[in-house]
Amino acid sequence: MPSVLIIEDELPNIQRLEKMLHVLDKNITITATLQTVQASIQWLKSHEQPDIIFMDIRLTDGLSFEIFNQVVIKAPVIFITAYDEYALRAFEVNGVDYLLKPLEADKLEKSISKAKSIAGLGSNESMLSLIKSMQAKQLIYRSRFLVAYRDKYILAMANNIAYFTSENKATFLITYSSERYMIDQTLEILEKELDPDIFFRISRQFIVSLKSIHKIHQSFNGQLKIELLPALDDGVLLSREKSNQMKKWLDQSTL
Repeated sequence: MPSVLIIEDELPNIQRLEKMLHVLDKNITITATLQTVQASIQWLKSHEQPDIIFMDIRLTDGLSFEIFNQVVIKAPVIFITAYDEYALRAFEVNGVDYLLKPLEADKLEKSISKAKSIAGLGSNESMLSLIKSMQAKQLIYRSRFLVAYRDKYILAMANNIAYFTSENKATFLITYSSERYMIDQTLEILEKELDPDIFFRISRQFIVSLKSIHKIHQSFNGQLKIELLPALDDGVLLSREKSNQMKKWLDQSTL
């Protein structure tokens, strides 16, 4: 009788998953449903791990990947999320599958079969197969933003964005034609959503596109100062650590 732990922060999604699981296998036992990263860490530290864990990625208090930093997860994990940008990280931990919401019964059934098989075999061969699956997956990066402007919405394409900046806890995108729009995402979220071959976070306040870099100045202590287009009143001075990271980023054959 397989036991299941559900980590999901939205009650309707929990209820839907429970119903789907019981339809697929009446013998499944749901040991607990947890809604936060911290609650999951505490539960896993004090209870025997189930046969399968279903885990949403974005929870109310952070990303569920933090759980793996606090607890050694031995059970196979099936990640369920509305976002596809975390696929690679999901397979770097104990992920045996990655399902997008809304759930489809046939895909859920295949994921359960895969998890049961891996839990039963416990072999390196199964994990190697998963790694190959991970390597075959490609991350899909954000290509556009729908932004509210006055009494309408404007579609800003990522390839037209020069840089993003954070000011007084608000985030703005600036296009190559100097248009400026406020957006909901923080720079921390944008770092994960944007293509790292095209965008780079040069400081706490800026994520810049490759094409927006107009001039690069080097100071005596190894720090870089970047002039951007559209131009700012002054350039952006990078820390020594960020300067070294940026030089490596610029000196890639993939760019």
